[in-house]
Amino acid sequence: MINYCYEVLNNVNEGIIIVNENFDVFFWNSYMETITNIKGSNAIGSNLYTVLPSLNKNYFKNVVKNILNDGYAMFFSAAMHQDLLDTEERFNIKISRIQDEHKTSILLEFHNVTGQMAQIKQLKKYIKELYHVNKELKEKEKEIEDLAYYDQLTGVANRTLFYILAEKYIQKAKRNNSLLGIMFIDIDKFKSINDTYGHQVGDKIIIKAANILKKATRETDIVVRYGGDEFVVILPNMKDISDYKIVASKINNLNENVVYMEDKEIKLSFSIGISIYPNDGDNIDKLIVKADKAMYIAKRNDEDIYY
Repeated sequence: MINYCYEVLNNVNEGIIIVNENFDVFFWNSYMETITNIKGSNAIGSNLYTVLPSLNKNYFKNVVKNILNDGYAMFFSAAMHQDLLDTEERFNIKISRIQDEHKTSILLEFHNVTGQMAQIKQLKKYIKELYHVNKELKEKEKEIEDLAYYDQLTGVANRTLFYILAEKYIQKAKRNNSLLGIMFIDIDKFKSINDTYGHQVGDKIIIKAANILKKATRETDIVVRYGGDEFVVILPNMKDISDYKIVASKINNLNENVVYMEDKEIKLSFSIGISIYPNDGDNIDKLIVKADKAMYIAKRNDEDIYY
């Protein structure tokens, strides 16, 4: 029966160590071998604090002694005690006493929470970033809370979110007396590509285009799928009008502007029109109209950019 129990413990997806009253290891499961690179044959018979020196801390040893004496289980969270296991991964540790009529043992369980910790870290980052945005958008919260803001195919902002953010950025540009650029972008020859290769390839092209725009623009810029194969980029806080040309040139000259098919490659290029607040209009509708017209002039003249 004991061998059966050990076999079960060797197949659970967490680290298990069992030590005696002197803290000598007499069970070390396979998962512990994986996370520590210490074989059970090397660990068994040795003192716990010799095998895992990272546990050899007074506060930890005192807790384990109390568990041995009182029988109360204790929990060490990875968030609070990252130094208890010398590994890049993060583990919650639960320690409890096992008591039978013959002997007393201590059970240590190591539960891997690396994935959860990474998610929490990312969530904290998002919360911090969203705090500043939400502060400005507070008055719009009730109005927009039920709206979908992101394009399902590409993951970038959709037209609904564009108009909300664009209005905020225009108001901010007015207050700061700064420039705000609106870039209207169309994928060249998209209809021909879509008709030739089908919608699946067309979707692949649109996703690639969104990724190109995100890579070519700054973190503070907002990439929007405006509709179909049309994109818009909001470019706040540019210092000079020529800076917008630099961004547009970067979009059309990235080395990865290629989508590979089974037997050929499709080179992507974009027609780009730019309008600038306050030069080309004092509201978003005027800026969109101007940028859209500039884009069509660029497409008609076979130019990369026009404004």
